[in-house]
Amino acid sequence: MSGLHELLAGRDLVEDEELRGDLAEQERLEGVTFVGCTVTGSVWAHAVVARCRFEDCSFEGVDLSGTRLPDTVLDGCRLVDVRALGTAWSSLARPTIPPDPSTWTGCRLDLGSFGGADLTGARFERCSLVEADLDGVVLRGARLDDCDLRGTRVIRADLREADLRGSHGYVLDARDNEVAGLQVDLVGAVGLLTPFGIEVG
Repeated sequence: MSGLHELLAGRDLVEDEELRGDLAEQERLEGVTFVGCTVTGSVWAHAVVARCRFEDCSFEGVDLSGTRLPDTVLDGCRLVDVRALGTAWSSLARPTIPPDPSTWTGCRLDLGSFGGADLTGARFERCSLVEADLDGVVLRGARLDDCDLRGTRVIRADLREADLRGSHGYVLDARDNEVAGLQVDLVGAVGLLTPFGIEVG
């Protein structure tokens, strides 16, 4: 497969294209805006994607494991079957005007760092976030449906109006997070009681 830089040919704006280019480990992509593009089957593992903007783009079967994303923006994107183990989502930009929510479907996001990321209104479906770090993440109004949250660190998070029904494995201390309007099911409620030493039989 061709390298991504070769496909971009020095452009800083790419619109409505299907891309299948790889980035090598530690290779740097910087300052490119992608609008309406589909990135398919590419490997960007352990690369650096800095100051880029992805607007209404799709990532399908892409490997983003260990990728760093300093000051990059995901605006209304769709991530499907993405593998992103240990990825630093916490370095995403937080622009003055919040981007549109993104949807994540069937993604492996284990060990990822989401600390401080603004994921307001995001939708996660059938995703694995095992041992992910959600310290300070903004998930206000987000929906996590059928997601595996075992071992996830949730502290200082904004979970107001979030919907965790159908997800499992999380332990969440309501005293350390913003939870007004949070929706959980009976399975998830166990994770809210555990910090208080309450066992449900």
